[in-house]
Amino acid sequence: MRAPPPKESAVQIAIINRLALHGVTCIHIPNGGTRDPREARALKAQGVMAGTPDLICIGDGGRVAWLEVKRPGYSPSAVTASQRDMHDLLRRRGHLVAIVTSQDEAADRMREWGLI
Repeated sequence: MRAPPPKESAVQIAIINRLALHGVTCIHIPNGGTRDPREARALKAQGVMAGTPDLICIGDGGRVAWLEVKRPGYSPSAVTASQRDMHDLLRRRGHLVAIVTSQDEAADRMREWGLI
């Protein structure tokens, strides 16, 4: 019997720790979760936007990239319409955005983009 893939939160923690070893600071954008309607309205008014990637990663020299974290083996349908729309918006504005499923994949993207 095969072990299930790690939870998305475990993958995200591994990415944060791995990239920190390379001097990249990752900040989680906590947009998920269930909220009552009043709290959701208040957060939206404060700037919470559906589809914002999970992590903003800050490297040296003003380099910034966004990572959407998914668990290994995710299906493309796991990316919501709001996530696709936000990723497209960020890319149109010149930002670096990737969907990653492991710390190795995240480190590879950071190398490609010159953050490490």
